[in-house]
Amino acid sequence: MTADYDEILDGLFHACAWAAYVDQAALQHGRPDSVATRQRAYRYYEDALAEKNRRKTRQLEQGED
Repeated sequence: MTADYDEILDGLFHACAWAAYVDQAALQHGRPDSVATRQRAYRYYEDALAEKNRRKTRQLEQGED
């Protein structure tokens, strides 16, 4: 059962959601607003996916040369 929790927490979205929660809590000096946290989490996730895709594209381009 512990392995399932570890697997969830290792996921990209959950890592982004946790980072968003912590960052929003620090910004608000307390319990973060859920809407602001959700918006921040999605922004972090989209940025992380974009970076992951950029790296993948660069690797493919370098492999084709």
